[in-house]
Amino acid sequence: MANILVVDDDPDILALVAEILQQSNHEVAVADSGREALAVMAVDTIDLIISDIFMPDVDGIDLLALLNKDFPHCPMLAISGGYRAMNSELTLRMARMFGAFEVIAKPFAVHTIQDAVNRALQHAALQRQPGAIPHPLHVNAQSTGDNT
Repeated sequence: MANILVVDDDPDILALVAEILQQSNHEVAVADSGREALAVMAVDTIDLIISDIFMPDVDGIDLLALLNKDFPHCPMLAISGGYRAMNSELTLRMARMFGAFEVIAKPFAVHTIQDAVNRALQHAALQRQPGAIPHPLHVNAQSTGDNT
């Protein structure tokens, strides 16, 4: 299957997402901060990143921008439950603007993560084929409440 990096400063979410992915036979690396995620990306071959948005030191938006520059062919799924004055919908729209392949609001269902991972990996495989035409990024309208 795929090598997937999960990034979240909440150890419960980190463990839950890792378990969901492992049950689908994916290899999983975990990082509890954006800085740690960058260190993992520097040494491991990662096929997909699932990252929270609000984290200490390097947040998910900064991480997304850095990874899009250094690893443009590695899709990223952004997850968030919002933070203080920012609701999750606004936060996830920002992630989408910064290049997240798909955005998922917390709390999420197991199948939501599994389906998003499958879509992202299929998209990445298509993009690696010779002569592939870049496709617009996909937003899971059901996950964000956005029907666009």
